[in-house]
Amino acid sequence: MKARIFGIAWSVLAVAAAPPAAATMLGSNPSECDIARALLGVAGPGCPPAAAHAPAPVPALTPPPPPARAMPAPAATATATGPAAAPSIATPPGALKAGFLINFDFASVRIRPESRAVLDRVAAVLTAPGAGELRFRIVGHTDGVGNDGANQALSERRARAVKEYLVRRHGINAARLDVAGMGEREPADPAHPAAAANRRVEIVNLGR
Repeated sequence: MKARIFGIAWSVLAVAAAPPAAATMLGSNPSECDIARALLGVAGPGCPPAAAHAPAPVPALTPPPPPARAMPAPAATATATGPAAAPSIATPPGALKAGFLINFDFASVRIRPESRAVLDRVAAVLTAPGAGELRFRIVGHTDGVGNDGANQALSERRARAVKEYLVRRHGINAARLDVAGMGEREPADPAHPAAAANRRVEIVNLGR
C-alpha cells in the first residue's frame, strides 16, 4: 500500500485527544493502516474502518481488605540491595504508542526477514506526507528469561538496530528517532514473564 493514502491534515496529529496510556499491541504482521492509527491517531481515506471491539466486562467489586497493622519503616540501607531502578524515560502525556513483535535471530540484533517487512510499513507511515515533522522513540523490551543486566543491554541494542534499519534502508532522518531499552522491566504479559509478547519493540510518537 502506498504511503500516499495518508493524505490528510497531519498538523492535528501531535495533539490527538487522550489516547490510552498503554501501547497499542499490533502483533507481528500489522498493516500500514493499523500502524497509522496506532502511531498517528488516524488512517487515510484508503483504509477500511477500524474494527469495532466489544467493551471489556467490568469486574465485580469486592470489599477492601482490612487495614494491615503498621510495620516499622525499613532501615535506610535496606533499599541498596533491591533491584536496579528502571531507566527514566520522559514521554509526553497522552503520547501515541504502538508495540510490534519484531523477530531477531537468537541472542542477536539481526532483524529477521519477516520483521523487516513490518518495519518497511512502519517507515511508510513515518515518511507519509506531513508526518516528517514528527519525532519518535524506539523502545526495546525483552522477556524475563536470563540476567537482568544482559536483558537491559540487549533491549538497547535491538532498539538501535531498528533505528539503523529505518535510517539506512528508508532514509529517515536519524535526528527524528530516539532509542531506549527497558529490558524486562515492563512486560506486556506480566503473568507470563517468558511469553513471546514481552519480546517486543514499542514506538512512541513524541510529537514535534
